[in-house]
Amino acid sequence: MKLILIVIIALTVATGLAYQVHIEPGYALLTYGEFSIETSLAVLIFISLILFASLYITLRALLTVKRAPKKLSLWNSKRKQMRSTKALNNGFLDSTEGNWQRSEKLLIKHAKQSDTPLLNYLSAAHAAQSQGAYNRRDDYLFKAGEAMPENIHAIHLTWAKLQLSAGQIEQALASLQQLRTATPGHPVVLTLLMKAHLSLKDWDALYKLLPTIKNNRKIPQQEWQPVEHQTLVNLLNSQTGQPLSSLWKSLDKKQKLNPEYLTPYARQLIKSAESDGAEEPLIKALNTQFDPPLLALYCQLDIDLNKKTKQLNKWLSNYKDNTHLLNATAQLYLTQSELDKAKDLLEQSLAITASSDALFLLGQTYEQRTEGKEKAYECFRKGLELSLNSTAGSLQ
Repeated sequence: MKLILIVIIALTVATGLAYQVHIEPGYALLTYGEFSIETSLAVLIFISLILFASLYITLRALLTVKRAPKKLSLWNSKRKQMRSTKALNNGFLDSTEGNWQRSEKLLIKHAKQSDTPLLNYLSAAHAAQSQGAYNRRDDYLFKAGEAMPENIHAIHLTWAKLQLSAGQIEQALASLQQLRTATPGHPVVLTLLMKAHLSLKDWDALYKLLPTIKNNRKIPQQEWQPVEHQTLVNLLNSQTGQPLSSLWKSLDKKQKLNPEYLTPYARQLIKSAESDGAEEPLIKALNTQFDPPLLALYCQLDIDLNKKTKQLNKWLSNYKDNTHLLNATAQLYLTQSELDKAKDLLEQSLAITASSDALFLLGQTYEQRTEGKEKAYECFRKGLELSLNSTAGSLQ
């Protein structure tokens, strides 16, 4: 519409000029030295317009020729970028579908022309690793660092993740330790370090790392709590002497009442003839919650028998129907040759639940009584039969 309006205006102006020239053509004389040209004004204007139009067209043509290489270069660059974007998209699709070889080929072929070379190289590294080509993976990550040196931290972090997922734990650990030196509080680095030490079952390293992880608010508790639990259990099962004491002191009150921590701690102390150190935590834990394995450990403590018996009777006043406690107390009385008390407690236990442990103990009680040999054999027989039936039931 705009072009039509311009043409109409031009035609109107041209018609008006033509009419004016027809009425009064005018006269023009051009001289230069001995030469002179006479013509009408209309012809002179027409020739001037032709010359101007020719000069304009020539200049435009020269400018177009001059700009042609640059425009051609821009066009070629844009075409390569479009091909690179298409290759990147197709590479991602192939990667999603598991076509790793084709994905790698597409991503690398156009990486240098890509607007996002980092994505190309990192995705190609993932594709190479999925094929087990770790050397090619490392080469792509190195090229990514050359292409985008400002993102070297993210590249090395990706490198460590790929090494971990490939089972290259030692290499990943070395990479992560370097990253931690550069960024000590980075939550992803700390989490990956934790996973690397866990894969190596390096409990000492995990124990030293966990306080830093726990103090990092960006790492959720569900990430480190299972690892802390596993670390403490393994350390408590393996440590002795002063390191065990230091480890136990580092636990909070709730952890010290946890049977999963207290059981290996008490077992280690009993094993190293340091029962006194296990007495107080075992009593505190059993006062809070009754746990048969903890009771068994308390009974193994090398402490005064009267003191031990008194403590068991104290618990028995709170847990009268607990067969584990009845049996344990009866065993203490049996050790002290208080046969009547042992017999009464064992009969109470058997009245609640028949167990091979109670029957064997009752058999030992009768065995020490001169008039109970036959009853002792009967208890042993029933206990053995119950034990065999229980074993057979568990195997089925």
